[in-house]
Amino acid sequence: MSLVARRPFITDVSVEKSIKILADPNVSYTLVYWDIFSVGATARDLLAFGNVKWSNERVVEEPWEAGKIPTPFGVVPMLRIISPENEEVIVAESMVIEQYLAKKFNLFGDNEWQDLTIRALYSNIHFLLERSLTKMTWVVPERRKRGLEIFLQHFLPEFISDHEMHLRANGSNGYYVGDRLSLADIHLANVIDHFSHLTVGHLIMPEFEKSELISKVRANVENNPAIAAWRASPEWESLRQGSFVCYKKAALPEEDMATFAPKEA
Repeated sequence: MSLVARRPFITDVSVEKSIKILADPNVSYTLVYWDIFSVGATARDLLAFGNVKWSNERVVEEPWEAGKIPTPFGVVPMLRIISPENEEVIVAESMVIEQYLAKKFNLFGDNEWQDLTIRALYSNIHFLLERSLTKMTWVVPERRKRGLEIFLQHFLPEFISDHEMHLRANGSNGYYVGDRLSLADIHLANVIDHFSHLTVGHLIMPEFEKSELISKVRANVENNPAIAAWRASPEWESLRQGSFVCYKKAALPEEDMATFAPKEA
């Protein structure tokens, strides 16, 4: 039986002290997550972008199952924010972590309209990822083929059409809002990366790549110097390889995969 442990947000570090830690510019960060990208990828890019002191804490299954890595809800990612005095505040849930870091690093624009627009775009991008995970990837094998068909025929083309509309309205410059990176841009690039690690990635990636507007966003994220340096690191490559290994577990049965092969002329 799993002994995965929970921990409260309120600890022996007082709420007042926690508030001070969150405001301290000298803190360091540790992202606690599995050795894959998935819903830990955007937070890692954000930490790299922010040019702060940070590290990965890779969850290992044995201590995780033994209850030695407690989190608020028994899931990761979790962000540890550590003061110079080695006191700690935690942030849980991927969307909360990402929005916290985006606010910290000025990735919500310059005014309330930009803030709300970026948050809406970000939320919609995240929904595509969540929908794919729950409807196409982590489902019983006999339901994966139909989930992939629906994703390719409906969810993905509708998503691309909607987001091309928004990118076009912003001048087709490769940014969702204004003329600089936002949380929405960085999250889009990471969600696209996620699909490249699936065993069915060769069926999904061409649809993103055919979109010049979406490809521009991805290029702007990848060309950011801080993010590019992180993505050139051995640690990033290790996480990429871990992602391929992880998603082999959710591969389509061979007989189903064969039905997606191109027909001979």
